[in-house]
Amino acid sequence: MKRSELKNIIKECVKEVLFEEGVLSNLVAEVAFGITKAQNNLVEQQVPTKDIKALKEAQQQEEETRRRKMLETKRKMLDAMGNSKMANVFEGTEPLKQGGQPGASVAHGPMSGRDPSDAGVDISGLFSLAGQKWNALK
Repeated sequence: MKRSELKNIIKECVKEVLFEEGVLSNLVAEVAFGITKAQNNLVEQQVPTKDIKALKEAQQQEEETRRRKMLETKRKMLDAMGNSKMANVFEGTEPLKQGGQPGASVAHGPMSGRDPSDAGVDISGLFSLAGQKWNALK
């Protein structure tokens, strides 16, 4: 194979990779994106001092309004909680027998499916039954 033939074959392969597979367009797009991003970082925007003062005042007013709304909501909640309607809101309720996460079909764990108020098995007399055998196991 001659050098010129090899050169033509390589040229065709490079063209195919660059143009048909989109490598060149991806490379150009990434470079353009990087240049645009760099230019945006370098551009300085000068805001007149009047605008800065107005923005600060507007932010302070917005913050004050937000604070007032929060305090009003807090006051309403405290009033509602202290109200006689809310005095015995949990009266007559019992704890859940089985907890879990919303959407979970089955709780997993060693005590899942057990009643929390169940005392279980009394093992207090276990040591007296075993007698000296327990001490021998130590």
